[in-house]
Parts: sequence; C-alpha cells; structure tokens
Amino acid sequence: MSFNSGAERLLFFANSMKGIPYQGGTLDRSSDETLVVRTDSLDCTTYVENVLALYLASAKQNPEYRDYIESLTRIRYRDGKIHGYTSRLHYFSDWVEDNQNKGILKELTTHFEHETIACPLNYMTEHSHLYKQLKDNDSLLSVMRHIEQRWSEYEMPYVPKKLLDLPASEIKIKDGDILALTTSIDGLDVVHLGFAIWIGDSLHLLHASSLQKKVILDDVPLYDYLKGRSKHTGIRVIRVE
Repeated sequence: MSFNSGAERLLFFANSMKGIPYQGGTLDRSSDETLVVRTDSLDCTTYVENVLALYLASAKQNPEYRDYIESLTRIRYRDGKIHGYTSRLHYFSDWVEDNQNKGILKELTTHFEHETIACPLNYMTEHSHLYKQLKDNDSLLSVMRHIEQRWSEYEMPYVPKKLLDLPASEIKIKDGDILALTTSIDGLDVVHLGFAIWIGDSLHLLHASSLQKKVILDDVPLYDYLKGRSKHTGIRVIRVE
C-alpha cells in the first residue's frame, strides 16, 4: 500500500484501530516492568503509542513484528530502554521531551498563539496511593520524586481552548497531529491524548474514549468537547516527524 505523505500513513494505522475497546491500566497489571503489547484494548496513551509504533515500523524496508516491538519500546521508555517502572515515561511532558530527542516527533505548541502556566509535575508522588507500584515502595517513590524534580519549575505552553473556535485557516493544526488536552489539576500536565482530524472547518479528536468505551472519531468538535469541561484548559500540539 502506498501513501502520499507520512501523515496519511500515520492516520491509516490510527483509523484502523477504530472500534477497539477502551481499557485503562493495562500497563500496570504486573509488579514487574515488562513491555506490555495490547491491541485488543487501549487507553488514550497506549492507543497513541501503538499507532506511532506501527508508523515507525512500517517505514522499514521489510517490516517485521520485531520492528513494531522495538519501536514500541523506544517510544514508551526513557532512552528506549526498560529499567523498571520508573523508566517508563509516565508524564506526557517527559514523554514528549524524550521522544523529541529521539527524533520521533516535535512539539509545535509555541508555534501557535499560546500561553504558559507554571506546571510542576508531582501528581504521582503526591497521590502515590493511586499507583500500586508506588504506594508501598519507598525506593521507587524516591526515584519518582527525583524524576519529578526536573519538572519542578516547568512552565508549560498550551493553546487555550477559547482559541480553538477560530476558523480552520487560522489554526494551522494538521490532520494526524497529536493533540494533548491540558488540565488545571495540580501536579498534572495533560489528561488525554488523541489525533487531530478536520471534518470540514471543525477540528475533531480521533481517540480512545473512556466515555464511549472504544476508539472513535468524536462527532463533537474539539472546541465543544473542551468547552464543557472546566478542568480542561486547552491543548498542546505535537507533530510526528
């Protein structure tokens, strides 16, 4: 199968997963950190990661299953190496920085009209009781605090949701861009991910929906989706290289 652009190839894989059931927490079923490969059920993060892994693997001259596995590992873990629970890129900002350094993607948020907000990342350690790997493990908790310390003075850029009501000609987001929905929840940067899809002049989200319980192209425009959610502040825009 031939594609006219990388974005077209990316969206081929993204669209191929529509209808797959939503399920959260699939990466945390085991106490040992190993690569979890699940395409029978997805949450918003594992959906985006699996699409990216297929996209990267398909760029090989004769792609094989191991190329997909290697790509998924490279995307999900710091420096592409599994060294326990804290080597997984849990925070979106950390995930973006690491994958940008690998040349996989590039954040474009500051290329748009945007604002910045102080966003120290500490949700996981401040709510360690919610994470079974952290709640009774002082050693892992200490490592996680060390990771979070790098982001203690983070100023996060984001496109405020009010700006998404502009005409398509002014927004410049492209089909296939990764959109991360930013939040006002203390200690967190984003709460949801998906891919940008334009339907006429309306920007929509292709995502693993916890509300609809499956991967869908949302029929509600993104502006309206965000407008009704008080803790959603806007978006970050990431483009796959």
